[in-house]
Amino acid sequence: MRVTIRDLEDWVRPRTVTTLTLILLVALWSVVIASAVSGRQASIASTGELLQRTGRAVEEQTLQQLRLTDVLLATAAHWLQANPGRDPRSDPAFRKLLEGFRARTGDSIDIQLLTVDGSVFDVLGKSPRPLAKVADSEYFKGALASKALFIGRPESIQRSGGYGLPIALALPSPIHGIQMIVAIVDLPTLIGRYEGQRQQAGGAITLLRNDGVVLARAPEDAPLPGQSIAEGRLFGERLRQPPRTLLLLDETHAGEKKEFVSYSPVGDFPLLIAVSEDYDEALLPWLKQTLWIVLLALGVTVPLTIVAFRSLRLLRALANRNAELQQLVTTDPLTGSSNRRHFVETLEDELGRAQRQKTPLSLLLLAVDFFKQINDGYGHAIGDQVLIACAQAATGCLRSRDLIGRLGGGEFSILLPNTEAREAFMVAERVRTAIARISIPTDNGTVEFAASVGASQARTEDRSIDDLLKRVATALHNAKAGGHDRVAVV
Repeated sequence: MRVTIRDLEDWVRPRTVTTLTLILLVALWSVVIASAVSGRQASIASTGELLQRTGRAVEEQTLQQLRLTDVLLATAAHWLQANPGRDPRSDPAFRKLLEGFRARTGDSIDIQLLTVDGSVFDVLGKSPRPLAKVADSEYFKGALASKALFIGRPESIQRSGGYGLPIALALPSPIHGIQMIVAIVDLPTLIGRYEGQRQQAGGAITLLRNDGVVLARAPEDAPLPGQSIAEGRLFGERLRQPPRTLLLLDETHAGEKKEFVSYSPVGDFPLLIAVSEDYDEALLPWLKQTLWIVLLALGVTVPLTIVAFRSLRLLRALANRNAELQQLVTTDPLTGSSNRRHFVETLEDELGRAQRQKTPLSLLLLAVDFFKQINDGYGHAIGDQVLIACAQAATGCLRSRDLIGRLGGGEFSILLPNTEAREAFMVAERVRTAIARISIPTDNGTVEFAASVGASQARTEDRSIDDLLKRVATALHNAKAGGHDRVAVV
């Protein structure tokens, strides 16, 4: 494929450089934006998968603990029903049974007996007297009302001084005054297991009842367990979404942070596991990656912009230099009109166009009368002023598409596209009249001069510009022979 100078000029135009630079920058930043958007979506999806996996693991762990507790309570209840004549508070066999429970659970679950009036008895404790009365407690009332396994709010453990999660099972009928059996799940142990599942420092694992009561939370938040969040944004959003949906909770209230949350139910128990992750912590890797991408894009954008800017300045300088060179090549340095070479080339082009398009074209040939005498009598400096004034006066009578050129000495030629001979004569008369009005003051008096003009229209039989130039030269000769300061048409 051949590459021409014109092709290279097209490629180095300021508009081309600007367009290509803008295309490259738009493409670059489109990729950056698309990468940032897709990366953020991928990071959110990855966070959702991580939270859901964690939720399933915690759910399974919690479910095992609850099933074990259910088995322990059911076993204790069965013993009571199978031994109605034996008081469990003092029976060695029942005591041994509870010791086995405690050993099996690593001291994480205590079994207590509650009488009809709510008195609490710790069979494995040192005192045979009741520890306290809990007839007004939520779990005592709840277990009596539900006649099934009831999980209460976290309570203080009398024996250890810590906090435990009471899970109560009411007996069908009191046995030796015992109304229900309560398993106290050690909260620090449960929270410690949740801590082992937490993925990020900003995340949290929360065990909730279906009514919004917080039962346990990792990391531990002392005021929160036992509190209800049923009216909060966290629980409200969960009610509108199916299980294990990734929720984005915004900063709707003061003090609440923006976070991702995934919910999952705990088997058949009226419980929920909420696994959350701080929004900023979850998207921090994506943010760092995006920052590096943006810095890299800026590292490309800034040099590219500088190169484009410097290229535009260079192209502008070259364009100005080319314009100056073009001015020097095509313009007569004295009068500012077209020089002979440029005028002849333009005449050839216009004559060919006129013949192809069958449009009229006329040519004027103008000579300052007695120009040699002006040069000899007043000097070449005044002669130069005469030529400049003559070119300016003629230009003022022309259209923008007309062209005036200096052929040499005191001769000018005027190209008139789309002009017939009659119109050319009128133009020639205007030019002649304008030149006749010129006066140039000098030390030796005022110089006034005239011009003779020859005019001719191009003909179909003209084979070249020489035929037209010969006729217009003849017309100029006739104007001079007729007494100067006149127009002749051939």
